[in-house]
Amino acid sequence: MSTELVKKTAEYVRKKMTGDPAGNDWFHLERVWKLSKRLQAKEGGDLELVELSALLHDLGDYKQFEFDQGKGHLILHGMMDILEIDDARQEQILHIVENAHYKGDGAKAPDSIEGKIVQDADWLDALGAIGIARVCAFGGRVKRVLHDPAIKPRKRLSQDEYQRRRSEGTTYNQFFERILKLPKLMNTKTARKLAEKKAKFTQEFLKNFDKEWSGEF
Repeated sequence: MSTELVKKTAEYVRKKMTGDPAGNDWFHLERVWKLSKRLQAKEGGDLELVELSALLHDLGDYKQFEFDQGKGHLILHGMMDILEIDDARQEQILHIVENAHYKGDGAKAPDSIEGKIVQDADWLDALGAIGIARVCAFGGRVKRVLHDPAIKPRKRLSQDEYQRRRSEGTTYNQFFERILKLPKLMNTKTARKLAEKKAKFTQEFLKNFDKEWSGEF
């Protein structure tokens, strides 16, 4: 059962995060929230902390502030003050949110079970049917080319390279540069099983895409 603080936060976030055309909207946060609760039931950890972090994980996302983590923190701090979340809880949430997002190859995994759960839940939403739709929506938002066989996906991207590539490259390559790497990066056993299932759907989509692209369907 969610606490009153979680319910208040969910309502606040729902009003704040409506209508993002790239899919980082309330419905994404709601799915990550539900997945986080599902993972916490199996993996343990502080349920309220997991729920609050899942609901707030995109509100201070550094990618929305030209990769300025400090500015993202200030924005999120202000929102948590409005929600009357105490200072100690705010620091826990900030630490989880800061480490939740994919930042390129070799990034450090979260150190707490709550952080691992929220990151896993966020990454699970990048796989499968919903994940495919979100990748395509984001590609359109940043004006990426859908696909160009002459542009090959990079096997490894540092954090700086990954940030630069967000508006470069192709939407198709995003699946190989990030999305299909996620199952092996999942932190929890429960998430790894779910990720493998969702990744199969993504891989099947890409096989069909390749056939249709070459006119062999």
